Amino acid sequence: MLAVLAVSDKRNIEPLAAGLVRLGWRVAATEGTYRLLRDAGHPVEGIADLAGVPTLLGGRVKTLTVSVMGGILARETESDLREMAEHGIPRIDLVCNNYYLLPEPGQEPAAFREKVDVGGPAMLRGAAKNFEHVIPLSDPDDYDEVLKLLEEGGGSPSAVPVECRLALAEKAFRISSAYDASVAELFGARGGRP
Repeated sequence: MLAVLAVSDKRNIEPLAAGLVRLGWRVAATEGTYRLLRDAGHPVEGIADLAGVPTLLGGRVKTLTVSVMGGILARETESDLREMAEHGIPRIDLVCNNYYLLPEPGQEPAAFREKVDVGGPAMLRGAAKNFEHVIPLSDPDDYDEVLKLLEEGGGSPSAVPVECRLALAEKAFRISSAYDASVAELFGARGGRP
C-alpha cells in the first residue's frame, strides 16, 4: 500500500503519515512535506524515488510523471495491472494533497504564476476520478476519520467505504474548482486580454 503526500497546509500531516506507516504503508512525499516528515523522524521516500526522475525545471515538475499519474489512475483490471507490472509502475492507494497558497492580487504576473499549482491538482483530480481505487484526501480535517477507518480495517485501503471515497472525491473536485476560479481571478485582475 502506497500513499503520496504533497501538502501546502501541513496541519495533521504528521499523525496521518505516522498512522499509515504504523499500518504498513509506504509513504512518498514531495519536497516540503518530505523534509517535514523526515526531520520529524518518519520513514518517508522522496517523490523523485517514486517517479523515477528528479524534480525538473526548477521544481515545476515533480509529480507529472507516468509513474505517479499511472499509479493514481490505474484500475484493478487485469489489463491495467499487467501494464503497470510491465513498466514497473507502483499502485498508489491514497493521495493527500492541498494546493500552494495563492498570492494576493497586485503582484507581478511572474510572481503569482510560479505559485499556480499544476501537479497537485492533477494528482488530486486523478485520485478523485479514480475514487473506487484511490483514497483522495484534500482537507486536513478528514485525515483522522480516514485513518480511523484504515486502522479498523487492518490498514487495507478497502476499509474506507466507497461512499466515503465518493464524498472525498466530491470535496476534492469542489476544492479544485474553487482553486481554478481563484487562479482565473488573479489572471483577470492583471487586466490582460487573451
